[in-house]
Amino acid sequence: MALRVGLLGAGFIAGVHVDAYKKLQGATVTAVADVNTEAASALAGKCGGVKVYSNPDDLIEDDSIDVVDVCLPTFLHEKYVVAAARSGKHVLCEKPIALSVEQADRMVEATGKAGVMFMVAHVVRFWPEYLVAKQVIDSGELGRPVEVSAARLSTTPVWSADNWILKPELSGGAALDLHIHDLDYVNWILGKPRSVFARGLRSERGALDHIVTMISYEAGGTANVEGGWMMPEDFPFTTMLRVVCEKGCIDFQARAGVNIEAREAAKPALAVHKRGEKVRYPDVPSRDAYLAEIEYFIKCIETNTLPSMVTPQDAVTALKVALAARASVEAGTVVDVG
Repeated sequence: MALRVGLLGAGFIAGVHVDAYKKLQGATVTAVADVNTEAASALAGKCGGVKVYSNPDDLIEDDSIDVVDVCLPTFLHEKYVVAAARSGKHVLCEKPIALSVEQADRMVEATGKAGVMFMVAHVVRFWPEYLVAKQVIDSGELGRPVEVSAARLSTTPVWSADNWILKPELSGGAALDLHIHDLDYVNWILGKPRSVFARGLRSERGALDHIVTMISYEAGGTANVEGGWMMPEDFPFTTMLRVVCEKGCIDFQARAGVNIEAREAAKPALAVHKRGEKVRYPDVPSRDAYLAEIEYFIKCIETNTLPSMVTPQDAVTALKVALAARASVEAGTVVDVG
């Protein structure tokens, strides 16, 4: 029988998750909760008219629910992940895991103590080009990765309810909400981060909404990561990745739309350059990353296998790097990740 999923939140990313669940065999959305009942009802309608709750706690207490998918604003993550775990529900939570390491640690502790599956949706690890790049690196054909450059740039997001994402006390600003995508990915490539040095720009709201972070790793590699949502209105959503290895490099860039909704129109090209050989363009599966990450999590539940593609500690480490970068901007010095 398909796992029954309760969706907390009815905003933009919740809609993306619903589109993924509709393509899965192993899970189906059976309830949606949001304080905005009109939005919840609209999203529930896309799921075939499933149950609607105006209070997320009521959905969590629903004994028919197997999995809680948390698509709520970041400042609400801890409360509802912990509640879902204590109710015996498996939990998928959107990134970033939380606004503070203390919150994140309590979430990891609660889900571990409850014995439920818990994964933070760091979707870039499932993005086809980024996944293929990681596979090329892991194959060893280019030797050890020594430097990674990554970027993620967009216009100011206008899709969040009451503009919560633009309020740094609720979202952490772009330095946390957007930048963390690539901070997590470069950690995946280079290992345990040691220290960061960052510089950034504040928007008119006072939020740190554009940031460039240099990360040093214990294994010796370095990363330079740029992220922000202070681009002009006509600037296309842009992502970039370059991995310099001992025997060559990997290069990738995609530009399309103003947000991820135009991701299929980006027509990206992933290039592998190896010394002494012609440039190669690996085959990249045309598979939606959100579908891939959710399917992976559902499979982990079905097989009773702890998620390894993204562990809870991976999410905590990415948060530590993002917070250290923010602290580095404030202090103007190198900050240890800890």
